[in-house]
Amino acid sequence: MDLHTRCKQQLEPLHLLKGTGYYPYFRTIEKSFGTEVQVAGQRMIMVGSNDYLGLSHHPKVQEAAAEAARKWGSGTGGSRFLCGNLALHEELEERLAAFVGKKKAVVHATGFMTNLGSIASLLTSDDIIICDREDHASIFEGCKASGGKVIPFSHNDPDDALRKLDKARGKNPKGCVVLITEGVFSMSGDLAELPGLVKLKENHPDMLIYLDDAHGLGVMGPGGRGTAAHFDLNPQVDFIMGTFSKAFASVGGFLAGDDELLLEYVRHESRPLIFSAALPAANVATVLASLTLIEQQPEMVERLMDITEKVRAGYAQIGLYVRNHGTPIIPIYIGQEIKAFAVTQELFDKGVYALPAIFPAVPKGQAVIRTAFMANHEPHHIDRVLEVIEDLANKYSIRIPDLVEEGSLPESVLDEHGGYTDQPQPTAQAVVGTGGE
Repeated sequence: MDLHTRCKQQLEPLHLLKGTGYYPYFRTIEKSFGTEVQVAGQRMIMVGSNDYLGLSHHPKVQEAAAEAARKWGSGTGGSRFLCGNLALHEELEERLAAFVGKKKAVVHATGFMTNLGSIASLLTSDDIIICDREDHASIFEGCKASGGKVIPFSHNDPDDALRKLDKARGKNPKGCVVLITEGVFSMSGDLAELPGLVKLKENHPDMLIYLDDAHGLGVMGPGGRGTAAHFDLNPQVDFIMGTFSKAFASVGGFLAGDDELLLEYVRHESRPLIFSAALPAANVATVLASLTLIEQQPEMVERLMDITEKVRAGYAQIGLYVRNHGTPIIPIYIGQEIKAFAVTQELFDKGVYALPAIFPAVPKGQAVIRTAFMANHEPHHIDRVLEVIEDLANKYSIRIPDLVEEGSLPESVLDEHGGYTDQPQPTAQAVVGTGGE
């Protein structure tokens, strides 16, 4: 089969979806105002962004980016390994390491590159990698590139991780063992069972823990210092990975740790770092300015959590199935994928920008609409979104009793008050490594 024919066959479901008028992806944003955007001439409330603290439009952040571009230019002209290593890069690494409570950090040009380059350079085919089944795709690409033995465990299940680890260790007593999890899972908003995972070191003291905290950095823990800080477990976590494309309003990523030799090794062996142009000065300055604001104004994190809880309570009052996991990501459980597309389209029509997550980002038949609010959303934004969603809950029967009746949710989610007591049980395991960036 030739390449064109093969790709055409793979795209048939996509073309069918476009034919329904429900295709929601690659929307062209004509203007951004932070909490609002303009699409096809329509002003919309943005509730699908990862700009959790709303810093991408902060005047001090924008001015820092502009000043850095004037001083260092729009690009670096080379990789950090050669001619692109700016004083700003090294300043940022020092600031980041201190922020997450580690001794050293290494910055890459994207979060995906950070996971790919760090994992692939540190591990070999002799090693064992225990991964949460819902870890981000970049983690699994890094594991694949390392050649190590990748063993997924059930999502957020330390007991299953221990069983898998014991079995793997019995077959391979000499290789390095690394357990990799996200701090905040990007689609579900679940918070990692980090205390239980750290406890596995009691049975396997040589095990290293690699925490991808892309969605936890800047929003979880005291002063937004991340998921490890939230649980007061910084010393027990060996590597903390973070990105700049969420709370830090830029692009890029980093790996931090206390073993400075290992970080120096990554600096010299990570192929994405060595063979990619360095992060432009404007992007680095954006992160530095964001860091400063977060340190100086920790109340931004508190405001984000207050807004999140108000929205979560509003969803629950409407009767939607949402979980109280204490993170800024609040998926609205829909169930049927075609229904998720229809609801998304009506949200757009009514001026609310949010997108669906379907298989393989979530298990089959468990589609959600992923919402995440910002620290600078105003009360009128929240009220309008809740008003629109309540209308759609009536039209599309997406309240908990409706979903139970159609078989999308088990009856165990209902309690005597018509609320919910449990999370839905997966009808099929999600494909490994498909969480959204």
